Amino acid sequence: VLSAAVVAATVSACGGGGGGGLSIGGDIAGIGGSGGATSTGTIDGFGSIFVNGVRFETSSADVFIDGSPATEDDLQLGMVVSVRGTINDDEATGTAETVIFDDEIQGPITAIETNADGDAKIVTVLGITIIVERTGTVFDDVGFANLAVGDVIEVSGFRESATRLRATRVEKKSNFIPGQSEVETQGVISNLSPTRFNLGSLVVDYSGARFED
Repeated sequence: VLSAAVVAATVSACGGGGGGGLSIGGDIAGIGGSGGATSTGTIDGFGSIFVNGVRFETSSADVFIDGSPATEDDLQLGMVVSVRGTINDDEATGTAETVIFDDEIQGPITAIETNADGDAKIVTVLGITIIVERTGTVFDDVGFANLAVGDVIEVSGFRESATRLRATRVEKKSNFIPGQSEVETQGVISNLSPTRFNLGSLVVDYSGARFED
């Protein structure tokens, strides 16, 4: 079951966890005023949330996770989020109006390789190569040592290319059941026909799909 909206990839490639960007001033991403700001990066601390070194107050923010309303308690370390709000004059604190999280990919692990020093693994999910690190990736309901083929994982991170992703957070959702487990990916459509298209190495049958936006 392919459950995500399929869109052309628009994420700029960033290397390593904790990446992202911050813009300050003007009218940015629909936020007016001299302190208007939008910031995309990894949540690396709480007490509100810290993104790109800025502490955003989130007590009154609208939070969305995978397109659904959520609360600040649902935000987790390692999630790559987009924060819209205002930055104070100290450029170290601010107030979030909206916090949005959407994972990069969710699906079953089909292959695992470990690097020579044992500190990183290359896992393959839905044809995407994902780099996970023993200390640089946050794990939930699974650990670096016990990742296994057949685990359905949800991954947040940064694209290094269309087929390569560096993970900042990995959460195990379930064990893979063919024909039943929900998966999610995104990419650029190719080989379009009236019933099928390709996303990288995946062939997607969309003849019975529901279309959104």
